[in-house]
Amino acid sequence: MLDRITSYSSCLEDPEHWAIATIVSVHGSSPSPVGTSMAVSTDLEIIGSLSGGCVESSVAASAQDAIAAGTISRESFGPDGTPFGQAGLGIALTCGGEIEVLIQPLVTAELKTLRELASRDPHLPAELTRTVTDHAGARLHVHEQRAGAPRLILSGVHDFSVQLAQLALQIGWNVHLVEIRPAFGTAARVPAGAQLHVGHPGTVIAELLEDQSAAWTGVVVMTHHPDLDVPVLHAALSRTIRTERADDDAARCFIGAMGSRSSAARRDAALLAMGHGEAARKRVISPLGLDLGAETPAEAAVSMLAELLAAKNAQTSAQPLHLRDGPINASRPRSISIFREMAV
Repeated sequence: MLDRITSYSSCLEDPEHWAIATIVSVHGSSPSPVGTSMAVSTDLEIIGSLSGGCVESSVAASAQDAIAAGTISRESFGPDGTPFGQAGLGIALTCGGEIEVLIQPLVTAELKTLRELASRDPHLPAELTRTVTDHAGARLHVHEQRAGAPRLILSGVHDFSVQLAQLALQIGWNVHLVEIRPAFGTAARVPAGAQLHVGHPGTVIAELLEDQSAAWTGVVVMTHHPDLDVPVLHAALSRTIRTERADDDAARCFIGAMGSRSSAARRDAALLAMGHGEAARKRVISPLGLDLGAETPAEAAVSMLAELLAAKNAQTSAQPLHLRDGPINASRPRSISIFREMAV
């Protein structure tokens, strides 16, 4: 429920007609992690998604039944329609794993708490604990956590940075654009949801980096102007110098720059002259982006976001999935649950 709580604001104002289905346990492969939720209304309006397959249709039908009965239910789905190894027939989870779904009519929820969470900035960390009793009388304790959103700081407002900002916003990142030129740094030129800062990029970004609450930050220079982009890179590298454990900081702060190899060489020479050693300068990834044959600003943004995403997830050897062995979602635990049964 916590994953899309902001999207459920309208549901929380009409709780008699809505239920929330949440994946509370996963074993093996699954399309979505624990905590993923979907809202279903009495007239079959759907917000969100659980698996993209027939499991969702089954859950939606069960959610409508739960709304009518006013009771909480749990459903399990396995690879052959067998719930968690038990005998029986049901809807199959074709990815080969097993999931358990908790379906809760909103009338049974603590609405004051949920409404307060729905009003918060979705980029900030949050926690939600639910203690519920299902239709079989089992008392359940469900604990959900939301990590703080990754932060992306882009220097320069133009077609490439706007496209990259739009993509980052779509995957839930907290996006900042910095522009020194007032005519270019206008709200009409940046995507809705991005934060715009007008001022010298080196100064503005140094101030933004003082806030170290984000779990991960990407700083990307896109200005192609030494007087503007070198101060940004200097500010990002200097932040590392002030940190006691530079290795931790390097993992939490990615530094990249768009542009040609000659531009990268000029920036590197300028940073060397400013006293940054080889190890620090190697942290500046330039030219930024995977080689996808991109030609347009939108295609270039896809290639840059792919490298940023790989860096955030510590995927140092990103490659096509069909060339790899093992689990597709290798970073996810193979068996995890966010609920436990309690004594009634």
